Amino acid sequence: MRQLGAWGRRALLAGPLVVAGFLCGHLSAAGQGVRAVKPEPLVVSAARTLGVKRCLPMISGIAQRATSGATMQDIIVDWDRGAPDAAPFFSLTGLGNGSQRAALTIAAIPTPAGCAVLVERASFAQQACTAVATNDLSGFPSARLIDGIMVYQNPAQPGETYTLINNPGGCLILRRQASLKWQGK
Repeated sequence: MRQLGAWGRRALLAGPLVVAGFLCGHLSAAGQGVRAVKPEPLVVSAARTLGVKRCLPMISGIAQRATSGATMQDIIVDWDRGAPDAAPFFSLTGLGNGSQRAALTIAAIPTPAGCAVLVERASFAQQACTAVATNDLSGFPSARLIDGIMVYQNPAQPGETYTLINNPGGCLILRRQASLKWQGK
């Protein structure tokens, strides 16, 4: 039988200590509630890369909420290449999670007061629009736009509407927010 030298004995002793330290570190981190860092939405990365600064916090706040839960996304953007921070920024983000799909548009326009914004999110529910309204928009004032299209106003959020459009097999839902002076809500 071969005898271990000094380094071999140290390796035999160090191996279990390294494994124990590794496990303790992971168990300690788990106990502290360490979470994976969530990547920022593509539209935020694009706006930043293109030079949008003044409206970037607004775009980021909107996109963080509107893309939450999406496992897939891709974007199309339009902007003034000569003055990206002084001109409108328009985006269309395609969102997906499993078999569900949605589209998000953001129009951010720098103004003397900050930023004006129009945000629209389109999605589809495989249920009647009356069921969507009953489940999600109870207590919201509503009005018929035309036959088959109802618009609901969010009483807690001025400038936010939900438009429910009857279609065969379900309901097209358009959530729209517009503000000439975005307050970040």
